[in-house]
Amino acid sequence: MRQGWDSSAAVLEPSRRAMQRTLALVPLAASLFALSATAQTGRTMRLLAPVEIGQSSGFVMDYPPSIAGNGFGFAMCSPTFPGAIPVSVPGVVEGVLRLTPLGYSVLGIGILDASGTSGAFAFTVPNNPLLVGATFDVQGADVDGFGFMTLTENDLEVVVGPVGPVVPPASMNMVAIAPGTFQMGSPEPLGVAPYSNQAQSQPVHAVTITQPFWMGKYEVTQAEYQAVMGNNPSFHQGASYPNSASRPVERVSWYNAVNYCDALTVQEAAAGRLPTGYEYRLPTEAEWEYCCRAGTTTEFHYGPTLLCGQANFYLSWHTSSFCSATETAVVGSYLANAWGLHDMHGNVWELCLDSWDGSANYPAGAVSDPFVTSGPFLVIRGGSWQHYSNNCRSANRNNYNPTNTDNDLGFRVVCAPVR
Repeated sequence: MRQGWDSSAAVLEPSRRAMQRTLALVPLAASLFALSATAQTGRTMRLLAPVEIGQSSGFVMDYPPSIAGNGFGFAMCSPTFPGAIPVSVPGVVEGVLRLTPLGYSVLGIGILDASGTSGAFAFTVPNNPLLVGATFDVQGADVDGFGFMTLTENDLEVVVGPVGPVVPPASMNMVAIAPGTFQMGSPEPLGVAPYSNQAQSQPVHAVTITQPFWMGKYEVTQAEYQAVMGNNPSFHQGASYPNSASRPVERVSWYNAVNYCDALTVQEAAAGRLPTGYEYRLPTEAEWEYCCRAGTTTEFHYGPTLLCGQANFYLSWHTSSFCSATETAVVGSYLANAWGLHDMHGNVWELCLDSWDGSANYPAGAVSDPFVTSGPFLVIRGGSWQHYSNNCRSANRNNYNPTNTDNDLGFRVVCAPVR
């Protein structure tokens, strides 16, 4: 029975279609099996999870309790699925399923438990967008004490579906961000300490982020930039700056940051770790503030104030205290916000994807996925190690020439829908 990729644990109806198929059997361990053409009834097969690229799934074969303790087996083939799937069957077999368009490979055998259930057969579909829409079949079989296999009526045909987005590798240090709506901007009076709010941060308006994405847990480090681009333009590097590889890369222009994202996209796509329709890029200004706030409505994700010791910045307006920041800090040196993102306040200004359109105010009214594409400058957010706390607010906006660089200007990336 054909199952769509969004099937979950529905019990599959028997099908006699597979009984006429010729199976090319592959021995497991040192055993050889013969095939009987007489199908057995009363068996069912069910998926345990959706079958999606980059994700784990599995299936269970249910037999009548009257044959508990008997042997069972299964075979799989694929008309369209290239390559191989690693499969682990706890207590039975671990191996690699070789799928070809020419026939089946017998993969596993075992003994049914007291309830007549086979136990879960787990597999992981490779994280390759080209596999979306591919199909493969699973055919159950009985195995007798002499090693003879008899086809059963439980037959499962699966269509591989997408998953959006595929989880980036753990080494990428990305945090999953769910869609949602937040209030963008600051309601504070204009020009009044301690916030010194600006007209371009108003009016406060509802913004909806409609697609899931991932944001970098940290600002892009010097080591990460070096690995992708082959150079490190940062001022804060070398013996004078300990652990410089783990400090944010800086002295990068907007164009440098975009080139890094493009190169990272190519690298991850070539490795099969990038889903269709997604790319590594700079966050939009709305995505950045959404992530910085992490569900808060205060001026900082910490609350109404930003104090020395909470971020790497120069002076706290709330206590009139100099924070002794004289250089960048190793990423992650300060507490993360509620969504697990570090250094959203201070350390280095972070480049955004949007252009600065020169308008003094946000548009009035609710919007979804706003993105400004025209204007002579680009948006930067978050403040830096050499700025006051009011510049580090969640809503604070600034602009920058896309060709300029500075030793307090860096960026972080998102893995998000292509813009």
